[in-house]
Amino acid sequence: MSDDLLLERLLQVIDEGRRTATYKLALLSALIDAAALAPGRSDIPTRAIAASVLHTYLRQVPSYVSNDGSVHALRQITNKRSAVIRAVEQLHDAAEAAGLRTLADIQVQLKDDYAAAVAKVEDTFVRYPIPLLQVIGSEPVPFLYEPDWPEGTSASSLRRDGRDVLRLLPGVADRLIVLGPLLRPLIEVHWAADVAKWSGISLEDERLHGHLFGAERAAFPAPLRKGLVELQEGRCFYCGSPLRRSVQVDHFLAWSRWPNDAIENLVAADRCNTMKSSHLAATSHLDQWRTRFDRSGTDLVAVAAGAGWVSDPARSLALVRSTYGHVVAGTPLWVEDRVFEAADGPVAV
Repeated sequence: MSDDLLLERLLQVIDEGRRTATYKLALLSALIDAAALAPGRSDIPTRAIAASVLHTYLRQVPSYVSNDGSVHALRQITNKRSAVIRAVEQLHDAAEAAGLRTLADIQVQLKDDYAAAVAKVEDTFVRYPIPLLQVIGSEPVPFLYEPDWPEGTSASSLRRDGRDVLRLLPGVADRLIVLGPLLRPLIEVHWAADVAKWSGISLEDERLHGHLFGAERAAFPAPLRKGLVELQEGRCFYCGSPLRRSVQVDHFLAWSRWPNDAIENLVAADRCNTMKSSHLAATSHLDQWRTRFDRSGTDLVAVAAGAGWVSDPARSLALVRSTYGHVVAGTPLWVEDRVFEAADGPVAV
């Protein structure tokens, strides 16, 4: 299948006008995420897809306060009841009752509740969105993965037969990694519009979007900034100049490419943060990031714990590897100020 045809069919899914739930958008987002986190793999366990969907919905189930101060329970489906959302809400409520703030804590301290929620999401997605995602009109037209079971199949029956995996078609994983930064914003725009429509609220631009998917310019707590500055011995990660009052926290791999607030993806910087913007950093900066990742991993985890922040080294490294491993020759990589260098091609991390 040509890249143009793959993109056309992806856009058809994203822009579908008769959607009655955000499930297909959640599934497509999970596939993009899975491809980036396991570059080179074409088989994706349905349990991994379910976990990714759960993580996204877990952020979205808290009530939303609109501009006029009214409180809304956001709807992800036109039906009044959703087994998936109910399972996520129960996990969210249990986490709040236990005072748990991070996904890692939920997975450890509410292990059984987390497993039950993932299982509910998996069974629902195996039965419906996965078999139906590639249906164009009334006929299945495989363009992402080869369908291996009919609508209504249970996850338990697939697991008994060892068929609980999606096998991506040749070349699809690489294309999803490359197209992901372009597709994800489109997915989020349509997702937010659906939720706003079904919830009876105005879209409110960035406020609702930020509630659903997070925001690049998060309020980084003072202990996080202080910890990053100390790890960098008081110097800008990029240019090495002493950090003064205006310390900025930068996403090393830009949020616009892959949203990742884990501390491993954060660096303290001066105005270099603004100059770098959403560009990929030059290989010299990449080497420095990898050195810090290898040598200061324990320190980063400690800073995150002290600031109540997220640490996810596996995800951070996988996303950096996927992104730089698919860099096209000639891609401008930011060096300093207004200076760029052209990439020679894929970069090993």
